[in-house]
Amino acid sequence: MIDRANLLVDILHSRADREPDATAYELVGRDGPTTVLSYGSLAGRASALARQLAGCGDGPVLLLYPAGLEYVVAVFAGFLAGRPVIPAYPPDQSSLPDRRRLSGIVEDARPSVVLAPGRHPGFPAAAFLSVPGPEADGTSWYRPAGAEDQRVAIIQYTSGSTGRPRGVLVRHDSVAANTAAIAEAFGLTAASRGMTWLPPYHDMGLVGGLLAPMSAGIPVRVMPPEDFLKAPLSWLRQITEHGITVSGGPDFAYQLCVRRAHNDAALEGLDLSGWSVAFSGGETVKQQTMAAFAERFGPVGFAPEAFVPCYGLAEATLIVSAGHWSGPTADGTVSCGTPVTGQRVTVVDPDTGAPRQEGQEGEIWIAGEHVTAGYHSADSTGLFGELDGGTFLRTGDLGRLRAGELTVTGRAKDVIVFRGANHHASDVEAPALEVLGRRAGTAAAFLVDGPSPCPVLVAEVRGERTAELASQVRAAVLAATRLPLGLVVLVQPRTVPRTSSGKVRRSRCREEFLAGVYGDAVVDDPGRLGELSCGQPSSAAADELTTLVCGIVAGVRNIPECRPTDGLVDLGLDSVLAAEAAAVLEDALELPVPLATVLSAATPQDVANGLVKEWLAEGRAEGAVLDRVISVLKGEAVA
Repeated sequence: MIDRANLLVDILHSRADREPDATAYELVGRDGPTTVLSYGSLAGRASALARQLAGCGDGPVLLLYPAGLEYVVAVFAGFLAGRPVIPAYPPDQSSLPDRRRLSGIVEDARPSVVLAPGRHPGFPAAAFLSVPGPEADGTSWYRPAGAEDQRVAIIQYTSGSTGRPRGVLVRHDSVAANTAAIAEAFGLTAASRGMTWLPPYHDMGLVGGLLAPMSAGIPVRVMPPEDFLKAPLSWLRQITEHGITVSGGPDFAYQLCVRRAHNDAALEGLDLSGWSVAFSGGETVKQQTMAAFAERFGPVGFAPEAFVPCYGLAEATLIVSAGHWSGPTADGTVSCGTPVTGQRVTVVDPDTGAPRQEGQEGEIWIAGEHVTAGYHSADSTGLFGELDGGTFLRTGDLGRLRAGELTVTGRAKDVIVFRGANHHASDVEAPALEVLGRRAGTAAAFLVDGPSPCPVLVAEVRGERTAELASQVRAAVLAATRLPLGLVVLVQPRTVPRTSSGKVRRSRCREEFLAGVYGDAVVDDPGRLGELSCGQPSSAAADELTTLVCGIVAGVRNIPECRPTDGLVDLGLDSVLAAEAAAVLEDALELPVPLATVLSAATPQDVANGLVKEWLAEGRAEGAVLDRVISVLKGEAVA
């Protein structure tokens, strides 16, 4: 049983009493000074908010703040009040996936209070509260008496984005055990310094990025996720300038950094020699990515052994195993190290539950104080299994144990993990089947792993199968889930493999796809997308800018052509690639390119029109904008 003194709220109170002015968290300013949140201020503001929560029913607390220091205060206020917190993000009313996911969470959890900067319509909550400012009453607030460690601390929603969320019930003792294990596995000391850009709405960003530093007693810098996406190398510059020793993210983050450091000038001023823990988790850890990153940033001090591949999942609070990378292997597999303290890991036959022998592949089962109790309201049937008289969490992931180290060989059979986001296969298949209508048979979605992961959807279609129809499927899936499919494959009815009971065998479909079984199928071709009627650019500057935007979009999507009226959604420009395109354009023109402008645009023409309108509204002359754009198109330096 975890020592009560290790519970995070008690750690916070202890640090606030001993060193109230010491830095706990600091927010990286975009254009201004860094904002500091001390232990004393955090405890005071969280206590003031906890008092307000005490008068707002006894249900869970929904967090709708953007990533930042207010989010941290809100989390600890919920902890202090003995109320489960539901990490979420401010709703984007223009995003169908966002609205569906948030509606699903509200329907499932029935929060009695919402913490947000302002009110949002359509939430059946008892109250809306805002995080108090630094002037808040600093009198300490303690939770109601009782079995504090057994209370639910977090309801962590993990499912895909189309309305069937599942909330993992994470208790205070599990949070304490897991954050302490992270500190131990990463070797954190009083001299360590952390940094996170990870979204706090997900388990790795919240538990690993924000809560583990509190457990370890180290300060952590917080960078808004959108700032990282737009300028990935700013992450590395923060590490350099502020002596950061521990930071990390999913595999795609390291890929983005390699892509953006396309010349030696991008390395100027970087010194990564002090970065001793570069953890990689949240999606498949790839040897190719780590090797490419180590090679590109080795000249500025990055050591390959700083990489710490990790394996974890929300149902285990977060981390399960971790270990420093020992370098490339002949078979390309990556060890995720040894199980952390308190996590018992075994590998079993997924059908019989019998333990596998050393080095044999099987399903990963885990047990211990980190393992959560199951889901809030959702069916937990099949989530647990019995072995040697104990209860184990069935992860659904495949792996093998050798010499005590865990290698993950396959992700959960029904989950596509892409760029740090989880997409349940059924959520991906649903919009595809909907757009196909009566012509559809069934469908299977899966990820083809490799240097460039490729989400694939295979769908059965009765009647005529065309590339245009496949392209419609791609667009529908992206609009509903934000997952950019690498390939849509339309096959004849009764082609997708099923079990004897009729269930889709996605892993078998993937095997058949890789084996070339679907060689005569119809696939979509992004190069043959139809024109969309979006009007003409409104000015000469927008006209020239459209050409530049098209070139950048084609570059980040690695496609031969992008036309002014091509749909950005149809082209597969998701939020990550949109951020990269915005950053490239901003660097080239030395003009502000808001990510929101790119994300809200339907076509390259719309991007150009929107940007020119914003620049002119800021007082820039159209002629000067036109000159800048033409200079870039000619390959000249901007004056």
